[in-house]
Amino acid sequence: MLKTRHDSVLISCFLIVLALAGFFVIFFLALRSPTPFQPELHQQLVQIEPVGPTESGADTIYQETLPDYRWSQPVCAVTARRTPYSVYLDGVLLHEYTPGAFDHGGMIHWISLPETELAGRVLTVSAPSEGLTVLAGDYSDLILRYRNANAVTLIFSGLFLLLGILIGLLSLGARAAIGAKRLRTLRYLSALVVHVSLWISMDSAVLQMVRISGPIMYVLAMYAFMAMPLFMIQFYRSMMDEDSRLLRLIYRLQMLNLCICGLLQILGVAQLHEMLPLTHVLMIVTLLSLLRLLVSWLHSKFRREARLMLSGFGALGFCCAAGFLDYYLWGKRLYLIYFSVGILLLVVSLLAVSIGYVYQEMVKSSQMRYYQKMANTDLMTQLDSRTAFEERVRQSPILNGLCACIVLDINNLKQANDTMGHSAGDELICTAAECILSVFESLGRCYRMGGDEFAVLLQNITESQVNRALSELELCISRRNLTRSFPLSLAVGHAMGQDAPIEQMFREADANMYRNKSQMKCHGMEL
Repeated sequence: MLKTRHDSVLISCFLIVLALAGFFVIFFLALRSPTPFQPELHQQLVQIEPVGPTESGADTIYQETLPDYRWSQPVCAVTARRTPYSVYLDGVLLHEYTPGAFDHGGMIHWISLPETELAGRVLTVSAPSEGLTVLAGDYSDLILRYRNANAVTLIFSGLFLLLGILIGLLSLGARAAIGAKRLRTLRYLSALVVHVSLWISMDSAVLQMVRISGPIMYVLAMYAFMAMPLFMIQFYRSMMDEDSRLLRLIYRLQMLNLCICGLLQILGVAQLHEMLPLTHVLMIVTLLSLLRLLVSWLHSKFRREARLMLSGFGALGFCCAAGFLDYYLWGKRLYLIYFSVGILLLVVSLLAVSIGYVYQEMVKSSQMRYYQKMANTDLMTQLDSRTAFEERVRQSPILNGLCACIVLDINNLKQANDTMGHSAGDELICTAAECILSVFESLGRCYRMGGDEFAVLLQNITESQVNRALSELELCISRRNLTRSFPLSLAVGHAMGQDAPIEQMFREADANMYRNKSQMKCHGMEL
């Protein structure tokens, strides 16, 4: 089983490295791709409609006689969606476009017009199809038009970005409470939401207004879209106690799709957008697999979360169906909005589930820390317990630097129990613990080893400091005995060392403590 798990990790790592390598190679090629001309800002625009082909099978002609407008920076803006075209002014060729390997489908092409008198001149655009949007006017007016036209997508992009940041901050805020490993759910959800924001902003081509080149937008939009299912799959895998073979297989298929698409783009065999049907099919398979998983969760401990996520999936499925129809049949005008609304509704359901999940994990973690503290704390004296001492030896068996171990034992505890009752003996133990803690708390760790025996571990301390602390302990006990009917007496032994093992130091200090107890007995004390 361990070997199978090891092989699984190696395969996943190999696919991730391959996919990342493909992305960076394509991104580098996109950086080297020429950037379309983008003039400076400046008023009134004309939309040029197709007048039809001149003859059967010929190109579609977009033609308009320019009006008497005073444009300070006249341009012709063409959204071609990877369709070749040519631009003419009074029959003279101004610009010719042929789709390249990194052309963004929604990219706006800016063609400068002469700043001389344009009134009455004929602007013509020739293309093999009617899928072009052709506008002429001042650059500032066109920018304002495109911003208004893309306002909804900009709002969705900003909303997803803000939501992703908030989820990321929630993840960081809860990290101290429940530990990094259990917060993978929130981190994957945050990455998914940020990816959606990146995809919307890049695929809508609105960011070209801040001078981001079309090739860069194309690469980022395609990879952001293709990588979204990866984070969705990982989100669900992070919630499961045992990994799902089906989700692991789908995850690898998605990674393989990234690798193949990147390789074909690099080799020039096919462009990323031409392989979108395969990505869409894999997305549908992923959604169906997750749906199957959620249905199975209806009869498990995740049934409440499953019902909530199924409602989000229902909304996503409806919106995705409309988005696919718009992409393939209705002209690609609103597919971004359909997908954005569906993903937003899904993210809201996933966020609600994540918050509930994180809250439950925080409660479990808090309870775990409480029980651990209870196990490591002596309830009577509030010193660390013998369990805590043994855990300290197990985790870090060496005392660093010049170190010391002090062992202390209460004298006459049996006599106090026999003559005054066990409550008096307990009070004697608590008084001893208070004195020990008041002296050694700032220097090291104090433990009640059981019954009437205590231990103190000190690191980076000199012998003179230890002797001074022991003198303070004697003074503290003397002060407490002034008001006590039954005096407190401690037998003390200590051992010094340099980077020494705790167990060895404890044995030596314990032996010295018993020698001290014998000496006190010889001097006439009843022990």
